[in-house]
Amino acid sequence: MVRQTSRPVKRFLLSAAADRDLDEILDYLDALPDQPAATIASAIQKTIRSIAMHPLRGSIQSELTRLAGVEVRSRLVHPYRFLCTVGGLVPQIIAVLHTARDIAAIMARRLQ
Repeated sequence: MVRQTSRPVKRFLLSAAADRDLDEILDYLDALPDQPAATIASAIQKTIRSIAMHPLRGSIQSELTRLAGVEVRSRLVHPYRFLCTVGGLVPQIIAVLHTARDIAAIMARRLQ
């Protein structure tokens, strides 16, 4: 007899802005040589799975938490920073931004 175990499905939400961010990143990766693009794409996929499985990992972003009215955490996947809200039952990725950008200013505009 084979014993089957059921594992809970971990989920995440992706905001429209984060979806656009990822589209822009994918467009950029398309222009890179295969190996660097694959490395970055793999790291992004692993981070998204990790956010779904462990939403409370990452550093709390106090200023963004204040602006959003819900806890915002960040994770760095060089050269991108993932920003997530963890106030509900399912974490929501609200941004995926290159670290060279002015993340505070971008998020201030997005969260208003």
